[in-house]
Amino acid sequence: MGRIVNLAVEMSLRGRLILISIGIVFIVLIFQLMRRKQVSESLGLLWLILAVGMIVVISSNALLMRMTHLLGAQYPTSTLTLIGLVFIVSLLLFFTLKITFLINKTQSLSQHIALKEFEHETKVRELEKEIADLKQKPVRLNEKDEKQ
Repeated sequence: MGRIVNLAVEMSLRGRLILISIGIVFIVLIFQLMRRKQVSESLGLLWLILAVGMIVVISSNALLMRMTHLLGAQYPTSTLTLIGLVFIVSLLLFFTLKITFLINKTQSLSQHIALKEFEHETKVRELEKEIADLKQKPVRLNEKDEKQ
């Protein structure tokens, strides 16, 4: 029976090492994406803070167990899952707000462009009418020009 307990501790250590390795790979990936300008600095910073925070929580057994106890969870993995879920829901809310802002901005810009196009077309029609009116009127020459 003592061997099963040791195996559980070893697996827990292995799980921690795997999660820490994934966190480090994730940090390197975020830096690469930020360097290539595929992720904005503000969002990249948010992801980096998350990754570093998760590595700290996973690395410190005492901190993870304290958080598990505070949240009323029975297993540390439940705590990590809850933290991940809260973060994902927070990101969904953040991106929903961003998308709503962009939709409103796009609608406003579309309306502004439509008004400008209407003003432009109205001005073109007015100028075309003036040109047509000028073509219909006979051109009068000055008295000097008429005498010559």
